[in-house]
Amino acid sequence: MEDYYDLIIIGAGITGSALAYVASRYSGMKNILIIEKYDKVAPLNSDSTNNSQTLHFGDIETNYALPEAKHTKAAAERVLNYAKMLPDAKASEIISPVQKMVLGVGEEENERLEKIYSKDMRELFPGLKKIGASELGKIEPNTIKGRAKGETVSALLSDKGYIVNFGLLARSFYENAANAGVKSIFNCPCIDVKPIEDGHEVITKQGSFKARFVIFASGTYSLFFAKKLGYDKNLSILSVGGGFYIAPRVLNGKVYRVQAGGIPFAAIHGDPDITNPGITRFGPTVSFPVALEVRKSGTTLDYLKTFDFDIPTIQSLFNIVSNKDIRSIMRKNAIYPLSFIGKSLFVKNEVSKIVPSLTADKIHFDKNVGGIRPQIIDEDKRFLSMGASKIRGNNIMFNITPSPGATSSLQSAMDDIVYICTLMDIKLDEDKMEKELGKFDYEHLKEKINGHKQI
Repeated sequence: MEDYYDLIIIGAGITGSALAYVASRYSGMKNILIIEKYDKVAPLNSDSTNNSQTLHFGDIETNYALPEAKHTKAAAERVLNYAKMLPDAKASEIISPVQKMVLGVGEEENERLEKIYSKDMRELFPGLKKIGASELGKIEPNTIKGRAKGETVSALLSDKGYIVNFGLLARSFYENAANAGVKSIFNCPCIDVKPIEDGHEVITKQGSFKARFVIFASGTYSLFFAKKLGYDKNLSILSVGGGFYIAPRVLNGKVYRVQAGGIPFAAIHGDPDITNPGITRFGPTVSFPVALEVRKSGTTLDYLKTFDFDIPTIQSLFNIVSNKDIRSIMRKNAIYPLSFIGKSLFVKNEVSKIVPSLTADKIHFDKNVGGIRPQIIDEDKRFLSMGASKIRGNNIMFNITPSPGATSSLQSAMDDIVYICTLMDIKLDEDKMEKELGKFDYEHLKEKINGHKQI
């Protein structure tokens, strides 16, 4: 192993693997190291069993404003551009076209869809199409079969539907990075990180490693280590778990529901499974585990360390649980994983809105499926912060990536590598990067870069 690296990436999920790929392909960095806590790439939230396998474009995400939709669309198209560079057989394992829509049930939701289907949205997504019950019956017959007579239904049908095995996508990024010379260490938990004269020293259970620049791409643990170094005391993590019910294949594609505006939790939706074409998954149910990693009770103490337990934190939590939409989600989802009454209520409250004829005896809750999404509590605003967060310090960065973090993995990596190369005067092949992954807007990084010129 090298004594000193240009870049150390902590975490080999999809965010860290994408960064390793972009850094090794487009930058002049010679020595790059990935450090991963577990024994493989994408062991947690990026694994195909732990997410909805959706490439988000912003067209059917009804809690997105237009700027968020534009940003998400650009990020998703970078993933498609990457897939085009892969051999056809490999690309088809990772990503496949799939029918995708957002379904409105009842007058209120249909009115919201009508407002969303605005001129600006139609210009941004010219292939987005509003359809009614008659066309729904042909495209997704089980959304109409058994529905109460006279119930109002409509949908926005997308032409940007893709199902993605994000675990395989992460491994593809990693393999290409490894082929370009990126080194890696697995089964190597990070214990601490310390500033040194020209960078940082990363202390692990397998020794210490030094680098000019360190990036934590460690999901919930990114904030844990940021706080250890004294960065962003005004943020905390709300761990939000997402579970899934499994049913026989009853939908042809992805059917999303209208989401509550201003909160990051997705409404229950139905999805095919890229690894098992014989099933439909319904979820994600919402839970609030007191842990930083899914089904890892040993991470509870670390989770508590991400909270400041001061007045702003307590006020933020109070505001979150006082929100009527969040409170309703918490109340219902506390019951949903329960074997009998929970399943019956889940079908009645959620599944029946999508597939009215599906009965409780046809579905089961899989306790081994589902991940954790790190929702960020902004203690200055006293509420949840929408989207990802990047905490930038001297020679170090911490990426915290709630949904749609997997969709945004290449966009995030491009942001990071432009930022790092500019600060460290490292050569970056911008023309090649833009030619392969799509045009990039550098303007939004200038202010941040200028603010850290001391690096």
